[in-house]
Amino acid sequence: MDCSKLAEDRTLELGIEFNGEEDAYKFYNKYASKMDFSVCKNYLNKDKDGVTTSRRYSCCKKGVKRKYEGDVMPKRARTPMKTGCGAKMVIVLFRGTMKYRVHDLVLEHNHELHIETGSRPCVVV
Repeated sequence: MDCSKLAEDRTLELGIEFNGEEDAYKFYNKYASKMDFSVCKNYLNKDKDGVTTSRRYSCCKKGVKRKYEGDVMPKRARTPMKTGCGAKMVIVLFRGTMKYRVHDLVLEHNHELHIETGSRPCVVV
């Protein structure tokens, strides 16, 4: 899939195929920057030969911050970084064509969309 397609069409849909895992990441990252959110590489599944068979990319605001018993009241409150956002794209490798296909897609966010200034790409494996 060519990333230039995003110039005319900002939509992402199930079934889109990519030649490689990195192509899928670039495409979703470009989509995310147009929609004003950041992407994390979340989950990775490989076969016995080391070939990636599935991968999940998600909004960087996925998850929630844990509360610890020892936590004290902070001197200044910060905006929460994690909001439990469920936006994600899951790709799966189809062996017949050896291409990755969008298998699961959630586009709804539970927070205001904007890229944090000074943020860097996050990778969680």
